[in-house]
Amino acid sequence: MSKLRFVLPSSFLLAIAAAMLACGLNHGLYKSLTVSPATADAQNYSNGQVQFTAAGTEINGTQIKPATALWTVGPPWLLLTPAPPIQLDQTGLASCGSAPAGIYMIVATAPVDPHLPVSKLTMNTPQVSGAATLTCP
Repeated sequence: MSKLRFVLPSSFLLAIAAAMLACGLNHGLYKSLTVSPATADAQNYSNGQVQFTAAGTEINGTQIKPATALWTVGPPWLLLTPAPPIQLDQTGLASCGSAPAGIYMIVATAPVDPHLPVSKLTMNTPQVSGAATLTCP
């Protein structure tokens, strides 16, 4: 009987601790990243400049707009040779510059943990990405 008095409260406390840990483990982590607009034709924007924005969706469904992201033309860890002449800044502002007519992929990449600075992002960091297309006339 004395063992039962110890096991029940211990089991109850262990279950509460496990539930608290499970709820907190994934809180605030991104499960996906989307880019808007999804498609853009530069000739339809003032000065041919398109402001892309990223939105992160956390595991619990909460959306974070805008999400801080690393902006690249094409996949971030793939060296494109020659580099596409698209002008793209760190805020997602893109323009065709001297790019030949065509469709270019604009990619936003963010760490799964949004508290990690984008400057610390590497190809080995757990990450999410979203893409859009930019049409140059």
